[in-house]
Amino acid sequence: MNGWQYYGTETLQVCPYMSGVPVFRDGMLPYLYTCTKEEGKIKDVFCGDFLGMDSFVTFFDKRKTMQVLAEVEENKNLKPVGYSWVDSPRGVDGARAAFCGFCFFNNASKRSSARDLARLAVAYALIDLKIDVLHGVQVESNLAARNFSRRLGFREVATVPFYHSVDGQLVGARVMTLEKKDFLPKFEEWFNAQKAVESIP
Repeated sequence: MNGWQYYGTETLQVCPYMSGVPVFRDGMLPYLYTCTKEEGKIKDVFCGDFLGMDSFVTFFDKRKTMQVLAEVEENKNLKPVGYSWVDSPRGVDGARAAFCGFCFFNNASKRSSARDLARLAVAYALIDLKIDVLHGVQVESNLAARNFSRRLGFREVATVPFYHSVDGQLVGARVMTLEKKDFLPKFEEWFNAQKAVESIP
């Protein structure tokens, strides 16, 4: 599979973040942090940790695995509506696992944009980053994250009591897992359907 053809449609685009690349505006990481904070999502996205801007920028600048998730506007400008990332990869080609995370803002023009961009971001991680298994660790009470993950194909494999610290209390964690062999056949079917729709005049 030629990876890069899978990371965008006519209306959506996954852009691996690289500082200094012209496609990204100056101050992209502070912009994404500000959007996350203003929408009150910092603690949900980072499982109870309230990152300041410097910590947020350092977190992603150090890992270099962020993808900016964008809608393509009529003038072909990209409008960021979220971001994703992978962390702590382990293993070798053909047997590699990593953690992943997602954040979406409230400015998407369509409700389906988040789900479809997440599909594209997962495909990027599995194909281009050569990851075979993705794990997500969520606060157990975050049912919205659980339901979103299930729609992508993640399955719940475990809960760990007293793992995350939220507002001074230890709370449980939910572990969700997605395997490449389960995701890619359904993704290819969905992606080919998108191309068919976009080719209709």
